[in-house]
Amino acid sequence: MRITNQMITGNSLRNMQKSMNEVNKRTQQMTSGKKITQASEDPVIAIRALKLRTTVNQLQQYKEKNIPDAESWLDISTTSLENIVKRIEDIETYCVQGSTDSFSSEDRSSIIDSLKQLQAMMFGEGNSTYAGRYIFSGYKTDRALTFLETEDLSKYSYDITEHFTADDLDTKNVVVDGVDYTKVDDYIDGSANYELPNPEMVYRLNLGYEGIDDVNNAGDNVFSLVATDTAGNRMDLSNFNMTVLSTADAAEYYDVGPDDIHVIEETGEIIFGENVYNTLKTAGDIQVDYAKKEFEPNDLRPEHYFNCTQYTVQSDGSVKEVEYTQPESGQNIYYEVNFNQSLQVNTEGNKIINPGMANDINDLIYALEDLQAAEDTQAKLKAMLQDVQYSSDEDSVAQINQMLEDIDVEIAIKKENMQKTFSNNIANFQGYMDQTSAMMSDVGSRMSKLAMISTRVDEQYASFKELKSKNEDIETDATIIDFNEAELVYESALAATGNILTKTLLDYI
Repeated sequence: MRITNQMITGNSLRNMQKSMNEVNKRTQQMTSGKKITQASEDPVIAIRALKLRTTVNQLQQYKEKNIPDAESWLDISTTSLENIVKRIEDIETYCVQGSTDSFSSEDRSSIIDSLKQLQAMMFGEGNSTYAGRYIFSGYKTDRALTFLETEDLSKYSYDITEHFTADDLDTKNVVVDGVDYTKVDDYIDGSANYELPNPEMVYRLNLGYEGIDDVNNAGDNVFSLVATDTAGNRMDLSNFNMTVLSTADAAEYYDVGPDDIHVIEETGEIIFGENVYNTLKTAGDIQVDYAKKEFEPNDLRPEHYFNCTQYTVQSDGSVKEVEYTQPESGQNIYYEVNFNQSLQVNTEGNKIINPGMANDINDLIYALEDLQAAEDTQAKLKAMLQDVQYSSDEDSVAQINQMLEDIDVEIAIKKENMQKTFSNNIANFQGYMDQTSAMMSDVGSRMSKLAMISTRVDEQYASFKELKSKNEDIETDATIIDFNEAELVYESALAATGNILTKTLLDYI
């Protein structure tokens, strides 16, 4: 085969170009710090780089965002739960004191205020937030567990469905026909008949709210009470007489016959006669539907607790209607904190702060207020005996003395009722404390699990980052050597090619 000058020249230029490409490749590697800059240079490295970069980015998301967010959420939950436990302990202490009647008359007003403040503080903890989200509100992280003071509460009303079992039926000790000093003149002139105070025990259901209504804003009568037995069959309550009582009927609240049902709008209680109670005590489910139109700050928002319909008056006067249903599976929020690993970050506040707790605190307050009111009546009657208007009249003095004797009995009854109420609630608040402590333990176990996952993610992140670096990044020392070799080859190619290209045909003649 004849080798021509053109062939030599072409081969030399091609080889010189290869040497130049190798120099350029090593130069790019040293300046970029990467083995390749285009996928076509090494498809294997490129494909592996895509996979490793995706893995590193995901681990970085877990490490720098998801895990810290979850830790913060759990930390705030723990702090709030600890504060709630402290408040429950304070209330339990009052229950122990009240069960032995260690309160003086002067203490009761301050204790009533303290109980109200403790409830407000506990419910305030239920409104704790993280990054603008309410942490105890389940999926509804955009709204507090309770109504806030900053809200226009007049625009809200609800139709509420509340479910009970026979275990929710309880008893309440009351005094019917209590002494009323404001009627002294009526008793004296005979326009009213004086009746002796009568202690009674009544059966009741305590609804989730006070100040309920049987008619909603649309004018519909929504109140109903339906019971089913344990087999799901509807129980016949048609033979019982149900009456809805407003504040004007306060004297009749607890004066209930055996076949009567009294719905007390003011207190949110349903009082049952004995025959009604005997029927309902075997019920598997008791469903009560009612309306609630007026709310106060720190009232629990119904949508977090009950199946309900919310009516909200808009700025243009129209009414927005939204239905809420409580999911049976709960409202747990999960964060992905590692590959195929999720962790629940929230704790549902309605399992800790609930209408039952609010009712128990209100029972304590009402027991104190009832006793305080009886003692105030006693003081008023004693003052009347010193008033010339009554002290100069034998009949008036006799009537007031009779009422003083009866108020002494009423005070003794209400004091005993107060002691029983506080004593019974010791177990209730111990139960709330146990429940909250269990929640704290659950949060603590999740925090421990998250700490282990965090350590694992740190290790994975470091490992995959190293693999990514080995796959993509150059080894500087080796690359410099490769560059010097490529540069030497290139310079040699230049010298050889230059020497060849200087030859002409005359050099061979």
